[in-house]
Amino acid sequence: MRELRQAGDDAAFLLKALSEAAGEVRSAFLPLGREALLRPGEGFDDAWCLLAVAVHLRDIERETQGQLEAMLSLREPAIPHVDMDAPPLFDEFAGEDEEVVLDEFHHLRRETAYLLWDISPNEWKRAGIHPYRGRVTVLDLARELYRHDLEHLWQVRRMAGRLAKERP
Repeated sequence: MRELRQAGDDAAFLLKALSEAAGEVRSAFLPLGREALLRPGEGFDDAWCLLAVAVHLRDIERETQGQLEAMLSLREPAIPHVDMDAPPLFDEFAGEDEEVVLDEFHHLRRETAYLLWDISPNEWKRAGIHPYRGRVTVLDLARELYRHDLEHLWQVRRMAGRLAKERP
């Protein structure tokens, strides 16, 4: 019987998707002003504003990149937990410049993509030991970043769409 594969199981697909995500996020933010970026979300998005999403993506990228670097340089290192669900606190990001945040996310994502482009098929299987989940591979982390990107891209589009409808 032929093995059924998901999009997140293919390293080449993941690399392409991860490489494109920062540009997709930036394009969703382009038409929006500072006031719109600080506007609280509604319903499912009520703990977020668009600037919080950008800061969150940047911070998650930085932390996950650290996990990947450790896994690729050491044999099954202990890797820290990265909370991909927690929104940043307003006081922690309110003074951030959205262009700087988006540039930092773009730069970090490019570094992550370069790191992953250079690894062999066996290195995708390299692992770290997560404090709650146990053994986690490079492929697992890349897949999580991909899914995390999708969730927040949909969120950004949903929130930006709501803001566009509210404009006079």
